[in-house]
Amino acid sequence: MANKKVTFREDVKSPAIRKLKQKLTPLKIKKGRGKIQKHIQKTLQKMKEEEESENQSPGTTVEETLTEENISTDKEETSKLENKPKKTRKTSGETIAQKKSRETVGVEVLKTSEGSSKMLGFHVSAAGGLEQAIYNARAEGCRSFAMFVRNQRTWNHKPMSEEVVENWWKAVRETNFPLDQIVPHGSYLMNAGSPEAEKLEKSRLAMLDECQRAEKLGITMYNFHPGSTVGKCEKEECMTTIAETIDFVVEKTENIILVLETMAGQGNSIGGTFEELKFIIDKVKVKSRVGVCIDTCHIFAGGYDIRTQKAYEEVMKNFGEVVGWNYLKAIHINDSKGDVGSKLDRHEHIGQGKIGKAAFELLMNDNRLDGIPMILETPEGKYPEEMMIMYNMDKR
Repeated sequence: MANKKVTFREDVKSPAIRKLKQKLTPLKIKKGRGKIQKHIQKTLQKMKEEEESENQSPGTTVEETLTEENISTDKEETSKLENKPKKTRKTSGETIAQKKSRETVGVEVLKTSEGSSKMLGFHVSAAGGLEQAIYNARAEGCRSFAMFVRNQRTWNHKPMSEEVVENWWKAVRETNFPLDQIVPHGSYLMNAGSPEAEKLEKSRLAMLDECQRAEKLGITMYNFHPGSTVGKCEKEECMTTIAETIDFVVEKTENIILVLETMAGQGNSIGGTFEELKFIIDKVKVKSRVGVCIDTCHIFAGGYDIRTQKAYEEVMKNFGEVVGWNYLKAIHINDSKGDVGSKLDRHEHIGQGKIGKAAFELLMNDNRLDGIPMILETPEGKYPEEMMIMYNMDKR
């Protein structure tokens, strides 16, 4: 019988998958063993999807996101998604030397943070299991962190297994990481304010599932992008629907706080002004179960200038008067590639964008932000270094 050579997709770029590809390509598989070839191809595809999903950070572009109705078809928004950072800091598959180097840097971060009341961190990878997010965060010196509680690229998921929960709590005990400093990020497929019934139902069920998973892990907060009109309804209708979505989840969960993220005001998105967030909060039935996360890039791009002490104080005063300080639950720390009021959601490294270092020095010395999770979402690769830069700004 003729032999058949195993073929592979050319777009598979994962180092782990490439290695497996190199091992399997020379194999000659008989036609009668076609099932083996199919199994190999299926395994490779699954590995690729899992690695892409687990290492994806806020702002990552995925094909599903661009085709879903929670994102407006405006060219500006599509461009925004295509240009976001691709992955979080990778930790899977590293050598012992690389791991030691990473942990050494983490120790330096923690030393630098001594004496500061700020709780810095970043969006960490959960590749290899949810518990790895805690180990990775601790190893790199995080005092807080963000993560995904499930694969955020698809709607359907298997229930969280007892083994996953047990492994998570084992990591919590071993690291003593504070659970109130973990702020999971919601799936980008969701649109909590969708004007279309089918999409709205899927979004609500997805949000409920993610929040129930978070509660099993002892997590107290859940951050998500408010939603979009997708050009099919008025903003007031969309904001009312978002509040009703929050009520839906609150009624079916115990105590998790749903945290609305400030947006850049791009396209049809909701949350570009403090007044829009206030509107949603006013409509929510249980006020103690809703909060706000200020994203520095988003508010700056949305028109809130925080570059000088006077401007910073005016913005914070405005937030306190419109939304209320009691609703502030987290901060996303990002510089901005776009100028103030540009409505361009493009993150930049601290001090290298249009916001500049002065604003972050003001943040680090603002007593009102002590003890609040402050999570970096800057382009991947410099998180520990940027945390040390931030901690050195704390002069109190």
